[in-house]
Amino acid sequence: MWYFTGKGDQGDSSLYEGGRISKGDVVFELIGTLDEANAHLGMAVSLCKTPEIKNDLRDIQNHLSKLMGFIACVKETELEDNFFLTNATDWLEEKINDFGKFVKNPRAFINTGETTFGAAIDISRTVIRRAERIAVRHFVIGEGCRKEVLAYLNRLSSFLYILRLFTEKS
Repeated sequence: MWYFTGKGDQGDSSLYEGGRISKGDVVFELIGTLDEANAHLGMAVSLCKTPEIKNDLRDIQNHLSKLMGFIACVKETELEDNFFLTNATDWLEEKINDFGKFVKNPRAFINTGETTFGAAIDISRTVIRRAERIAVRHFVIGEGCRKEVLAYLNRLSSFLYILRLFTEKS
């Protein structure tokens, strides 16, 4: 049966390369947090009424799926669509600049909840920020994370912040 293997019942699992490691390892914390962010983005997609923004969020979900594969030790060249983190980061920077033209920096902490969609975006942003902190630990401790991962996650949290400001501007 393909629904479960039972191989992880003792608290370990494997990455792409096959060796068994503890599910408590920081790499699984990072992959799990990215998966959580992806799920929150799915909620945002379901609430989004603007096709262009919905497409952008779907693109980001695809980036995150590929990023999780990369972190699980799949080489970038093995990922479908020739996904390169630097290209995805550049794409985010363009999006930040595009949406940023229409918002002002509030220069203060702002509360979420003006709209359900904005709240979903903000939850996604905070989970990405947690993933970034975990990636920093993984980068220092492990070998499977590179500076490009940190740059992508940093840009993604910035994009989600700008997107929330854009969608909730008055």
